[in-house]
Amino acid sequence: MSNKWFALWIALAMGGSCHLVAPIPGRADEPAAVPDRAEAHCVVELCFSSAVEYSNPFLDVEVAALVTQPDGRQLRVPAFWAGAGQWRVRYASGIIGSHTYRTVCSDTANTGLHAVEGMIDVVPYRGDNPLLLHGPVQVAADRRHFAHADGTPFLWLGDTWWKGLCRRLTWEGFQELTADRQAKGFSVVQIVCGPYPDEGVFEARWENEGGKPYETRDFTVVNPTYFDYADRRIRHLVDAGIVPAIVGGWGRADCDAMQLAGVDGMKRHWRHLVARYGALPTVWIIGGESGGPQWTEVARYVQEIDPYQRLVTVHPFDSGRTSVTDETVVDFDMLQTGHGDWNAAQGAIPKFRTAYARTPVMPVMIGEYCYEGHMQTAFQDVQRYVFWSSMLSGSAGLTYGAAGVWHASVEGDPGLANVYDRTTWREGMQYPGSTQLGLGKRLLEQYPWWRFAPHPEWAEPDCFAAGVPGEVRFIYQPRRGVYNWQGTVVKGLEPGVPYRACYVDPVNGKRYEAGTFVSTGPPRPLFAGHAAPLLASDSFDQPAGQAWEDHGTPSQVEAGCLVGGKGLVTVLADIREADLMVSVDARSDAEAGIVLRFQDADQYVVALYSPLLKAIFLHDRQDGTWGEQLGHVDVPEIGPQIHLTAATCGSYAALVLTDGTRTYATPPVTLRNTARGQAGLWLYQIGDRQAFDNFQLSRTPFAPPRPASDDATQHPLLWCDEFRGPTLPSPQDWILILERIAP
Repeated sequence: MSNKWFALWIALAMGGSCHLVAPIPGRADEPAAVPDRAEAHCVVELCFSSAVEYSNPFLDVEVAALVTQPDGRQLRVPAFWAGAGQWRVRYASGIIGSHTYRTVCSDTANTGLHAVEGMIDVVPYRGDNPLLLHGPVQVAADRRHFAHADGTPFLWLGDTWWKGLCRRLTWEGFQELTADRQAKGFSVVQIVCGPYPDEGVFEARWENEGGKPYETRDFTVVNPTYFDYADRRIRHLVDAGIVPAIVGGWGRADCDAMQLAGVDGMKRHWRHLVARYGALPTVWIIGGESGGPQWTEVARYVQEIDPYQRLVTVHPFDSGRTSVTDETVVDFDMLQTGHGDWNAAQGAIPKFRTAYARTPVMPVMIGEYCYEGHMQTAFQDVQRYVFWSSMLSGSAGLTYGAAGVWHASVEGDPGLANVYDRTTWREGMQYPGSTQLGLGKRLLEQYPWWRFAPHPEWAEPDCFAAGVPGEVRFIYQPRRGVYNWQGTVVKGLEPGVPYRACYVDPVNGKRYEAGTFVSTGPPRPLFAGHAAPLLASDSFDQPAGQAWEDHGTPSQVEAGCLVGGKGLVTVLADIREADLMVSVDARSDAEAGIVLRFQDADQYVVALYSPLLKAIFLHDRQDGTWGEQLGHVDVPEIGPQIHLTAATCGSYAALVLTDGTRTYATPPVTLRNTARGQAGLWLYQIGDRQAFDNFQLSRTPFAPPRPASDDATQHPLLWCDEFRGPTLPSPQDWILILERIAP
């Protein structure tokens, strides 16, 4: 197939309108001009045939179309040499109406390329592709996020296909990978159209089906056939609703495109990219791992020649805006935070927060971090951590990467000069992190995520929080330990706002309801002290004190303490209440528990400290079964003498432990046992002996607040500005969502 007919086939495959030979003005037999036609934001391709033959058309002549839009604004749209004697202009607009154009050529005597006039009718778009329905991506009005041209929010979830234009990844494979990422919810693909990372330029692995993009190292002789095949792939991404974020080359010392082609060569290369792909809803990444004055100059040049003003950034070694010498050449700040495993993941967020705090304000996002499976590290739990911690710290999006995919690896050819991974692209495509990040994106899109602002003050230090005050809060709680079911704490709740809470599993998206509640006042201590008068008090100074009943191993009073060994369960004989507060002194070298709502040895509530687990929690013992640890809180340090206070109120209970210096408290937990019962003391099996002292018992000293909503479950243990999340469904990372209940 000749270059001319191959180019025509590519143009038609892209859905553009074409005429191979433009009419020559002034001819008597010139046919009546027929306007080209395109739907809004769709590409129309104008084809022009040169009347002059050039020895090196790519270098010898420059062509553009001056397009006048219906609003009177004029755009200079660069053309590209398409092979043989053909030049093409690709144009798209969201402005409905008639657009007129007139070509300009540096060789003004070339009647086929200079002063050719025509018209393009832009009509409304009739499809459902979001990139065409809502328009290309730009910086949103708040300067923190991205949005389509019509203002529709755009959540950037990118994938890394640096070498996705090479022939190792076949056209069929490219379509398969695109379909996979589209189905998972990815909205961007970062792809290199130029020199690749981790390989020498002009190696055979740089080729696609049409060969190498250039025939000379200074980029003076282009190979149009390479770009014809690249066209098909880049357009296919757009057809799938995925933004191509095109990288012009690499800047690292071992694969430095700038050293290879120089500033002039990179400008030629970028003019060609803008001419071919600028009409598509693309994003420009000027260079990978690049920066300094030369790359800054190229970025400024792209801004000057791009009639569509697509978003521009630089993929850096660190922060994009700090890698250029003039921050005005980038529209958003892209970070590379480094590879590794958990050390790299946890180090990414401080770098992000530093970039987010810089001025002037612009969208900030991580464009490369530890790829999933890269050198057998950073699997799906690491991917979830970086996604949620960055998104809830104010990120405009995130770009994921997977071993095998980013370097288009196939069996027998990993596509790397130094082999990091033998993973193939199809194996990497199936890594679970890509699915889980897609679920995260879809979860955010169920809420007004573009209005979210980071609120670290809402969360505990190891968690991440963002949302809209008074409306919705997202808290990401990373895994805290293999046996740690402790829920997180949400702080600073607005008084009188009823919330419904749920846990969302970031692995599969399943929801677990966590109840409804409302904050009704300022913070107050969980237990301010016993209400007067006390119902019972025993300092165990006299053998004949309160009447105690043993329901386990025997207890006895000695040396001013109530003493018992393993299996101790002893309760006061004469008091039966549902809502009680009990406090007691004990030692920390043995289990120490407070019994509440005791009906018999198989039915009661116990709030306890365990020296074996170094934790406090509650058990709601039912039918002789202990059940799960409720409200588990780690107690890493505690003194030899401890003071426990436990209380029940309605369907809730909680425990506070202190040694006079350190204090630990469980969150309020939900009980099934709400019946009246006795109160007492307990030691099950850890420690040979426990000595209790200063036992006090009173009615729970809280008056339940008036409900702010019929739907809001009230209980006095939440009478503060904090919500203490209930026990986690399992000890892993979780998303806690608090959503305001509609009136």
